[in-house]
Amino acid sequence: MKCKICNGNTYIIYDKQFDINYYRCKVCGFIYEDPDKHLESNLEKEEYGTHNNSIEDEGYVNMFKRFITAFEPFVVGKDLLEFGSGPEPVFSEILRQEAYEVTSYDPYFLPDESYLNKTYDIITSTEVFEHFSQPIEEFEKLTGLLKTGGILAVMTQFPKDDEHFLKWWYRRDYTHISFYTIKTFEYLARTYGYDIMYHNDKDYMILKKG
Repeated sequence: MKCKICNGNTYIIYDKQFDINYYRCKVCGFIYEDPDKHLESNLEKEEYGTHNNSIEDEGYVNMFKRFITAFEPFVVGKDLLEFGSGPEPVFSEILRQEAYEVTSYDPYFLPDESYLNKTYDIITSTEVFEHFSQPIEEFEKLTGLLKTGGILAVMTQFPKDDEHFLKWWYRRDYTHISFYTIKTFEYLARTYGYDIMYHNDKDYMILKKG
């Protein structure tokens, strides 16, 4: 399989316990689960619906507030798209409290596609990129919705080496199929005209569209 991001050659990381192949790019490090193991959309939605996240969960709320602190220094406008808001749009509510003008979209829970009719100063995507079956198509769509000078703020866990990946709790979620390294995002930035403003080498990537 060619890399779904850069079309580079890949090699297989095999999970013996669950009999799953993952394809890791030799160029950008992107890891993609064998498509034959992807959940059908109805099962994927059912899995998302089991996530119990609420505005009353202090730890969950603080996670989002830390993320806002990371991207806020680079933001030049308040018109924001929250892409992939989930069954409980907690982050949208927190962003509104911070005076952002929020449009929320989720393909399963808030499927109104009127969000495509405008462009945004900032697009946030928290714990969403790992669900993309067609990551380049999704990235290109978000790029088209972002104003020049706008910020794309992504939260997704970054894998390390292969040994770490095979022991990694993050890939145990059946809906997690795409995994991005810093090199993956460096490739995306070069290809689509972004500057990397900040990353924490763990799960934050803040990009500015040139």
